Amino acid sequence: MTLSQQEPRTAALQWVSRLYPSPYRELHGAEVATTLADIADGGSRFGAVREAAAVAGHALRMRAGLDSARPAGRGLAALTVHAVALAASLSAALLAVSLVEPLDWDGERSYAPLAYVPWLLVLALLLSGRWTWARTAVGMAVGGAVLSIPVAYWSHGTSGVSENLPTVLGLMAAALVVLAAPPDLPPAGMRARRNAALASMALGVPMLVGSLTTFQALAGPGVTESARPDPVRLFLTLAPLVLAPPAAVGLARCRFGVAFAAVAVIGGAFAYVFPHAFLTVVPYDSGRLNALVTALAGAAALILRFGLRPQSARRRHRRRL
Repeated sequence: MTLSQQEPRTAALQWVSRLYPSPYRELHGAEVATTLADIADGGSRFGAVREAAAVAGHALRMRAGLDSARPAGRGLAALTVHAVALAASLSAALLAVSLVEPLDWDGERSYAPLAYVPWLLVLALLLSGRWTWARTAVGMAVGGAVLSIPVAYWSHGTSGVSENLPTVLGLMAAALVVLAAPPDLPPAGMRARRNAALASMALGVPMLVGSLTTFQALAGPGVTESARPDPVRLFLTLAPLVLAPPAAVGLARCRFGVAFAAVAVIGGAFAYVFPHAFLTVVPYDSGRLNALVTALAGAAALILRFGLRPQSARRRHRRRL
């Protein structure tokens, strides 16, 4: 690379170092400068952009307190498995429904395949243990989600945007969880891959079967029409049930699990017994189900926590002996 080509790239990378917190720059400024210099000397523009994005992501995680040395970062890393499973399951169901002929009762609905397909690739790469490439595919998912909005507007107008915007924002939230998690805590172990496979099967299989199942919908007295369940409705119904067991185990094992579980029990019970109007803003009236599952998951976490405490006490007693 010539000097004239290197100088603009070096100048463009200076903003990356400013993303780090001041205390971190004081301690590791030389290391960051060396890394940025190596990026500037790189010959591949794509490789340089990817490395610069990795450094910028590390700086933002340090500033937000989401590095692997802090509980928030480790907790976010544990959520990546479930975020990928949820996003891939929903994407698979939406993609399958978009490929079949709509029924009369279903009406016309637009879909955003550009936002769905990358998540299937992310799940496949996660299950194969290639987490670095899976994170790259998550970046593709973000790009597909961003492009889906203008495509939906171009093909179906404002109705297409309103139909796809909530789903696209949900998929982008899942992508944000994956990209914000510390990359040095990859879910590439056998246990994490097994959990991803189980969560994907527990949610994806019933969603695919339910989304493609035809039933008779009552349109009025004595009138029936063929229809299919909405994949998003199924997702909002099944996802809390699938997430409840790992959420209970996670709460039981975390440091402040008792406090978090107590908040979940009280909050879920309060929302469930509150007047139904409080939960009408939740799509498809799934708010009461979410509140009930939250309270039950918190109660299960408390039972697990107090059940695990005698086991840990016995282990410490054996070590002392």
